Amino acid sequence: MNRIPSGVVQFFEPLSSIRRETEDKILKLFKSRGYQEIITPTFVYEDSVSEFLFEPLKNKLFKIVDRTSGQTMILRADITLQITQAVLLGDFDMPMRVCYSQNVYRDIKEHQGQKREFKQTGIELFGLKEIEADREVISIAIDSIKLFGLGNLCVKISDTYIIENLIGEYNLDKHQAEKLRGFVYTKSLSDIKKGDFPNELKNTIENLSSISGSIENNNIGYEAYKLAKEIKDEHSDIDVFCDLFYCEHPMYHHGITFEIFSGNKQLVVGGRYGNITKKLGKYIPATGFAINLDELVQFLHERSLKNE
Repeated sequence: MNRIPSGVVQFFEPLSSIRRETEDKILKLFKSRGYQEIITPTFVYEDSVSEFLFEPLKNKLFKIVDRTSGQTMILRADITLQITQAVLLGDFDMPMRVCYSQNVYRDIKEHQGQKREFKQTGIELFGLKEIEADREVISIAIDSIKLFGLGNLCVKISDTYIIENLIGEYNLDKHQAEKLRGFVYTKSLSDIKKGDFPNELKNTIENLSSISGSIENNNIGYEAYKLAKEIKDEHSDIDVFCDLFYCEHPMYHHGITFEIFSGNKQLVVGGRYGNITKKLGKYIPATGFAINLDELVQFLHERSLKNE
């Protein structure tokens, strides 16, 4: 009689207070940097978003029928898409800076700590020249995590276009392209070397693998590397890792992507997604990041217990 569904949110003290304080601190920082809070609907009509949803999410939707219209509605599965639609429909002056802190619902099997309900906190920046936007968004993400005195921070910066551009440059067919993406995604350099790819392409990718990580070589011309150098100059107290041997599969971000870790714990995920605005009918440069607030709170709580 007293069971609750698996994978849903339920907090007791002290976690409930930690969660509230953590959320308030982060939102206060966002607003101090010029980001205005937006609150999106919990329900949306499926046919208004399904075409544009990230493909892996399409099989993870909670669906209900609207008794009034008879249409199928879904619980919010992707805040970024909702915000993008709102900004495009609102015809706001650019650049547009928004922040949010809302629950997300995904019908997934609970495993490895994944939840079907969790709270995301983050920012979205629209209409600003891309590298300038990347720099701003990554710096705010770093400052958000620094609020909690976490050590051993590392930012990983990548670029989905590096491999995609090589696929186009060497005219790989669909089958070869998918094979290459899979090998890069799993960091299988040995499989790439053995694969039926042009030798020049193999050599280029091997070089990308060898120069990834270090940001000391001033001769590397990739945009992700230059950005990593700038972030390191601004935040000298954290590690910055530039991964040029990178593929996001399936691809959500298009261009610069980044993650922030404390030790082995991933705390922030972000990057460019202007391709979504293009699909919605009007291209606007867009980038942002998300923090899984519930995972951050659990991480902070566990750290505090260790320090007692």
